[in-house]
Amino acid sequence: MYPTFYDLVLDLFGISIPPLRFIQSYGMMVGFGFIVGSIIITWELKRKEAIGQLKSTFKKDKKGNKIEIHPHERVGDIAILAGFGGILGSKIFHNLENWDDFVNDPIGMMTSFGGFSFYGGLILAVILVVWYARKNNIRILPLIESGIPAVAIGYGFGRLGCHVSGDGDWGIPNDLPKPDWMSFLPDWMWAYNYPNNVLGVDMIQYFEDKGYTSLTGYAFPTPIYEIIMSVIIFAFLWGMRKRWTVPGMIIAVYLILTGIERLLIEKIRINNEYDILGGITQAEIISIVMITVGIYGVYKLPKLGNRLVN
Repeated sequence: MYPTFYDLVLDLFGISIPPLRFIQSYGMMVGFGFIVGSIIITWELKRKEAIGQLKSTFKKDKKGNKIEIHPHERVGDIAILAGFGGILGSKIFHNLENWDDFVNDPIGMMTSFGGFSFYGGLILAVILVVWYARKNNIRILPLIESGIPAVAIGYGFGRLGCHVSGDGDWGIPNDLPKPDWMSFLPDWMWAYNYPNNVLGVDMIQYFEDKGYTSLTGYAFPTPIYEIIMSVIIFAFLWGMRKRWTVPGMIIAVYLILTGIERLLIEKIRINNEYDILGGITQAEIISIVMITVGIYGVYKLPKLGNRLVN
């Protein structure tokens, strides 16, 4: 594992560059995700402006001159807000899910390089972006639609950061031999022991502390599976975005797909469970809500027509 960029360069090239210790690999991957996502949302904002779904807004400069601002020119502001909301929201929701640990060490839990909840980050980021859109007279629905493919691929980059750094976002113990149908794939796609992880934990002891038993210390590499599913979801949404003419449909379908993806991955992933319904995780609750809202949207949106964007 490569907790920092220093570890990566040292392992690949044998070069020791101490300042690189300050560049966290998880943050670096998330940064790449924001760059790629910003490019994608810029393309979509330009396209939606060209077809009339979004319009320029105007503001006065310090000299009183009226300046035209195109939606895609606000991507920098949107990315900063989404990034701030994503980080803060993910930390808040993670700590709500791990309340006892937070109470014992609130500062450590909020500043650690591990422990993020994607859904928490997504929720707060959307709230801030909606606030920004209303403040600047930007149509909210087309703006959110433009960002959905970016969110899908950005999630994949985030999970890549989880895997590379070994931030604890791995699965339950997997001591089983790799099945024959996966023989063409590398062993680490079936089970991985996350050496030199950013948490600095021994996997066998970690599993024991979580109430599991593992003879090998290997886990299901769930971040890898989520990266693959994120790419598939992104590719599908990107390919369909021009075909769906119903406003909001891409949002509804995304909610369904990402909810299903997360429900599936939760079956082989370590997460704290709430003592309700026989044991359920925060992510499972949010996923069920997302799927329900998405299905309702697929049913209801065609009946609303263009009223949502007019």
